[in-house]
Amino acid sequence: MVVFALSYTLLTSFPVTGIRKHKVNFCSVWVSRKFPKLSNDVDLHQTGFKSDLLEYLSAYRNIGLGEWVERIKKHDLSEAGVNLVASVPGGHCGRDMLKWGHMKLRKLLSQHGPSSSMVSSGWPVIGQFSSIGSLGPSSTHWLTGEWLTSLSATHGTGITATKTAKLNLVFPTVENVQNSLEGYPAGGSIPYSSQNAHKQAYLTNYMCQWKAASVGRSRASPHIKTYARVSDDCSKLSWLLLTSANLSKAAWGGLEKKGTQLKIRSYEIGVLFTPKDEVAYSNLTFLFAVSDSACIELELLLV
Repeated sequence: MVVFALSYTLLTSFPVTGIRKHKVNFCSVWVSRKFPKLSNDVDLHQTGFKSDLLEYLSAYRNIGLGEWVERIKKHDLSEAGVNLVASVPGGHCGRDMLKWGHMKLRKLLSQHGPSSSMVSSGWPVIGQFSSIGSLGPSSTHWLTGEWLTSLSATHGTGITATKTAKLNLVFPTVENVQNSLEGYPAGGSIPYSSQNAHKQAYLTNYMCQWKAASVGRSRASPHIKTYARVSDDCSKLSWLLLTSANLSKAAWGGLEKKGTQLKIRSYEIGVLFTPKDEVAYSNLTFLFAVSDSACIELELLLV
């Protein structure tokens, strides 16, 4: 979902997790800085963020969004300070493959991510999410294959890189749900079918338990979706993606037809923080539950 507020300037807000009434969830929202109007309604320096946002909104083919598309065109979004990573349903081929889903993330990390000389293979990719889809019969089918390849990309590696990082996936346990502020009803917003769980037993090799004791939120049912790559000593963050995308091929896309098409089945949107954004976000702090014993606090020390 995207929320816009308009006065003399434009403000964008992406509630990139579902916020449900009467639910006590651990959620997240990215709010942009205020964007000024263009002096002559002509944007001579249109950024990737603006063009990506306009293309995403246009993909809905919703007449009601037309007014906002026109208003966005009249504003300067060059100081957004983030990249947009979105998904729209369809079979995307050719250059369009690199516009959406995990392939868009792969492209952005190869362009703006940390260099491979500064990020070792020991730096894990960490994912937090509130739903798991059908990922295939083995981890290499999608999870540690094309998807992790995209999230392991570094500057200059290109979109055909094959080297992957260590993977940690943070997801609530039955005990987390049982002892949450809502009790078992909290599980209604953390779907993962038993059928998929039995087929994907390999996921337990990558699972880490949800805990946020340092901020008193261990009992808040997590509905947040964040993906990041951190140093092995958890002192540095190489990039962070705050998104609506859960762990599923429907959200991130799956390669088909011998890798010539990316099939996506849902609309998603997220913002990516990379090393080039360090000045704009040098004072932010993020929290990641990366093990079953601690919630690690990280300052945004982009490398």
